[in-house]
Amino acid sequence: RTIQDPASQRLTWYKPPLTVLVIKKVRDVSVLQPFTQLVKWLIEEKHMVVFVEQTVMDDPLLLSNASFTMVQDRLMTFRDGKDDLTDKIDFIICLGGDGTLLYASLLFQQSVPPVMAFHLGSLGFLTPFEFENFQEQVTNVLEGHAALTLRSRLRCIIVRKNEETSKSSKAPTNLLVLNEVVIDRGPSPYLSNIDLFLDGKHITSVQGDGLIVSTPTGSTAYAVAAGASMIHPSVPAIMVTPICPHSLSFRPIVVPAGVELKVP
Repeated sequence: RTIQDPASQRLTWYKPPLTVLVIKKVRDVSVLQPFTQLVKWLIEEKHMVVFVEQTVMDDPLLLSNASFTMVQDRLMTFRDGKDDLTDKIDFIICLGGDGTLLYASLLFQQSVPPVMAFHLGSLGFLTPFEFENFQEQVTNVLEGHAALTLRSRLRCIIVRKNEETSKSSKAPTNLLVLNEVVIDRGPSPYLSNIDLFLDGKHITSVQGDGLIVSTPTGSTAYAVAAGASMIHPSVPAIMVTPICPHSLSFRPIVVPAGVELKVP
């Protein structure tokens, strides 16, 4: 008998998906043809409402593409930081590498619609789909014949010293991040001294270049380059990794997901 992975489940649509956000890798000519092909197919064959970034509409290489100009007027656009996409998008298709998917995650600071990522970039830890037979693969997703892997994100709250002491009405910076939060020494030539608290309890001090707090997804990024182990995305955990620690004993720490980590 197999044990069901709690982070993996079947994709179930409560209503047929009608809107799709297509995000392509920026400044990459090789993505333009697949992007045009996909968008045209979604509009003409699947009769979907397709959203793209406003900057896409200003790309001179796309504007000179006859296939793109045929569907250009039928595309919906948004501006990052100005238009709210919450509850407007049924699912997302990414064309690029891991960075494209991370950008898609950043656009949605509440719940993220299902993301289908095609590998057309340099790194592909998070982009399992190949573009060759995209029609069949997208159709399977639209019909609910696909597995869904849930990925955890970190909530990062930045409270600046003057905001903490003053009665400012300005809310602290509050972001949900998919990969990691990094605290480092910046341009300073000196070591940083960082105290780390877990649920209000001091657990260690880090003397070095900084600290990486990563999700299981982010454990394959900066953290693994800094000497940490990779964590399977289904494991509910947070990885704490020092950057170049000035110590022989400090090694990466794995803590349970859901704890509050604080660096004063």
